[in-house]
Amino acid sequence: MRKLFLSIAALTLAASSASAADRMNPSDLRRIEKARERIVPAVAKEFGPKARFVHLFGQGRNMMAGIIAEIPENAPATDDVPLLAIVAYDEPTGAVRVVDREFKYREARAVGPNVALLDGQGNLRLREPNGRERVLAQKVGGDLFPTAKGDALVATLVMADEGHETSVGIIDLNGRVKVLADGPGIDATPSISPDGKTVVFVSGRTSVASFFVTTVDGAAPRQLTNVGLDNTKLFGGAPEGFVPPPVSSHHMEWVSDDVLRYNAGGGEFWKLNVRTGQAAPDLGGEK
Repeated sequence: MRKLFLSIAALTLAASSASAADRMNPSDLRRIEKARERIVPAVAKEFGPKARFVHLFGQGRNMMAGIIAEIPENAPATDDVPLLAIVAYDEPTGAVRVVDREFKYREARAVGPNVALLDGQGNLRLREPNGRERVLAQKVGGDLFPTAKGDALVATLVMADEGHETSVGIIDLNGRVKVLADGPGIDATPSISPDGKTVVFVSGRTSVASFFVTTVDGAAPRQLTNVGLDNTKLFGGAPEGFVPPPVSSHHMEWVSDDVLRYNAGGGEFWKLNVRTGQAAPDLGGEK
């Protein structure tokens, strides 16, 4: 099963090269620079000089940031990635606070006033403001994305069935899990609309990573992007009309109930209309 380690994928590292910065929406570049300015000194103070801030989970208030103890000497294998300590970062105020000092998590997201923490064994825990913690679900692959109401979150689930590596599901705060999409191969990287009705995810069921859409009621998934393409048409570069998939669900934000904005990697953000499937790079304004 794939595990997310930021290297290229993360917003925090997306502007590390001049070429990436040149392609980036200026407002996104400013957000990353501001986050670094606030988080990096706090991490050095709380975790020591070798610790590094490598990942942002979410946007706006109550973002979570992943911290590794130190940069590995050798690049880790896909299934052997460093686990994270977690800090909370409030983007509007710049405030940073430690959520958990132990390096044992793969992801974290704010869910209303609570924090969802995914450990290295795929156990999803919910930590309440009073510090109480309980297990919500097991065999969770990642890609946590909370509802706007903070009463549930969508995620990638690990499946045991042959030919079905991962699925997409919704988990409420009582620990009830409902599978929404389970096609052959990988269904992953879900995001749920602000009105709590529409779930968009990425699937490899057509051999080309593409956006699909379903509902919280589990309607039959419908392909939104790269319709008619298969992997044989990608040799020699992306064909005209190809829409890149997101690097992770943590860098998705909804512009409206119908429009999703996401990080396509290399510093580029795209906008996708989840009703029509129309998508285009979000180039932004002037710096």
